[in-house]
Amino acid sequence: MKEFFMLKILDLFKGIYQKCGVNYKIMRLIVQSKLVMDGRRGQNVAGFNEDTTKDKNYFFTALIVYAIIGLFSAPIVIMNINPIIKMSLYFSFFMIMILSVFISDFSSVILDINDKDIIVTKGVDSKTLNAAKITHIFIYISLLSLAIGGGGLIASFRYGIMYFVLLLVSILFIDILMIIITASMYFVILKLFSGEKLKDMINTFQIGFLLIFVVGYQFVVRAFSFIDMEFVYVPKIWNILLPPMWFGANFNIFLGDEPNNTIRLLSILSLIVPIVSIFIYIKLIPTFEYNLQKLSDNTYKKIKTKDSLSYKASKIICKNKEERTFFNFVYNVLDKDRDFKTKAYPSLALATFMPFIMMMSSYDSSGIINYINSLSNEKYYLMGYMFVLMSQTIVTTLKFSSQYEASWIYDVLPIKDDKNLYSGMFKASIYKLILPVYIVLSVVFLLIFKAKVIIHLAVMFVAIIVTSMVTFKLNKKERPFSSEYKNTNSGENILTMIKSMFVVGIITIIHFIVSSSLLYTGIYFIVLLLFIKLSWNKIFKV
Repeated sequence: MKEFFMLKILDLFKGIYQKCGVNYKIMRLIVQSKLVMDGRRGQNVAGFNEDTTKDKNYFFTALIVYAIIGLFSAPIVIMNINPIIKMSLYFSFFMIMILSVFISDFSSVILDINDKDIIVTKGVDSKTLNAAKITHIFIYISLLSLAIGGGGLIASFRYGIMYFVLLLVSILFIDILMIIITASMYFVILKLFSGEKLKDMINTFQIGFLLIFVVGYQFVVRAFSFIDMEFVYVPKIWNILLPPMWFGANFNIFLGDEPNNTIRLLSILSLIVPIVSIFIYIKLIPTFEYNLQKLSDNTYKKIKTKDSLSYKASKIICKNKEERTFFNFVYNVLDKDRDFKTKAYPSLALATFMPFIMMMSSYDSSGIINYINSLSNEKYYLMGYMFVLMSQTIVTTLKFSSQYEASWIYDVLPIKDDKNLYSGMFKASIYKLILPVYIVLSVVFLLIFKAKVIIHLAVMFVAIIVTSMVTFKLNKKERPFSSEYKNTNSGENILTMIKSMFVVGIITIIHFIVSSSLLYTGIYFIVLLLFIKLSWNKIFKV
């Protein structure tokens, strides 16, 4: 079996694993097997094996994408301001990036019950199995972290090699903290719920946990003041609730600034919490693995009938019978596929909240009511294009499924025109995933901007369809649910967003130009509808 360089590094920590009661030899073998399997994954719709290096190569492509994104945060590290301010901002960005990747790509690894059915029956104890899971995740997260933090690490050399080492150690500690805290939260959910309620709560938790960190970024920013053209930090006890500031405090102490009690406490938390969380989690592993079996409980599973609202809607949305068939097929899979919800719902929820988070970033402490009234007089509704952009990841996520092997069915079905398959898939995704959350977003926009925003909301919804069609055209065409989930899907989602940025940017600029006139906005709306009408068959004709 192939020997990986990462495993040689892992061997350096053999003693720690053994002291924690882990059978290191077996754990190493499991991790090695998983790494080999990761490199062999990839199967096309016809069931023929693809190039076995495809997944591995794509992972390194994803690392390049994350490294480029990380470069945008690197200038923060060399800013000539208070160290705790700049490093807290840097770690906030870093934690949000890592958490979003972790939740979308690696939660399914922690919650996997197949390993327990296969490996534990061969005499492997649950502690060793769980350690293999966490180590497998940690290897990937560490590589992604080094890619995201690479720019910052290079910039840190400005302050010397020890500054670089402190930043590197902080990144690794953050990785541990993110993994253990998330796993511990899953433990609580597994303990409290069961059946379908458990699976719903897992999705709710993923969304809520990600939003806590994104919203928390606003609190990190507001922990500092901007006085006389420079940032000022006045320590407050509530800062202990902000993990990025724990790690930022270490740099104040490192650079010789006289720390007060609050900064000392923040620094202590950056060391104590990750270490203590590891030992707590180790104690919880047997119970965690036992409760994982609840995920195999499929009681209270809903069954869609021909009387369902979606079935009736399909008759209106899809005039072609074959297209309607695929619409209902895709809708039903999206409704039941828990793995898909785990991958897609957190990013979709973040896309929904992002416009409001961006609006609140300019809050001037004048009072919520006064601030909302001031927003209604401006064009902040154009922040809705953040949702348009971030929702584009749905287009690429539709091709994945945990039951991708069943995609052979496409080759035996008497499909008259593949256009109906892709257009049915497209309409179902808009109806099932985009429309419900866009309605919620629109209701809040109406409360803030009043009735005048209705035409602009209509334009933005049509813009979602236009952008999604272009995104579909630019990406590789794959049938729905025909590809296996990979541990680097979020990298592909980012590439999709990058491709879509140009289209969304043009649409947004034109909308901004015409937004002052109701007539011009209405004409723009009609132009977008005409684009959909004239290009529909051409785009979905594959």
